[in-house]
Amino acid sequence: MSVQRSIELPEHLAQRLDAYLQTHPKESLSSLVIDILEMKLQPRDLSKLLELSGIVTESSLNAAEHAEDTL
Repeated sequence: MSVQRSIELPEHLAQRLDAYLQTHPKESLSSLVIDILEMKLQPRDLSKLLELSGIVTESSLNAAEHAEDTL
């Protein structure tokens, strides 16, 4: 089942959209919008970002007892 929607775009975005679709003839406006919405609306998996940032979500040690800067 599909639903039709009407949208208004600023002229500069409409021009960029037209240019994009001309250079990507295998894509349609519908397929482009679907791809973008799937990316924007999917739940985000932040585990990789948390791993990269060094935030610890689980630990077998108590941080207060094993802090690096204790004397």
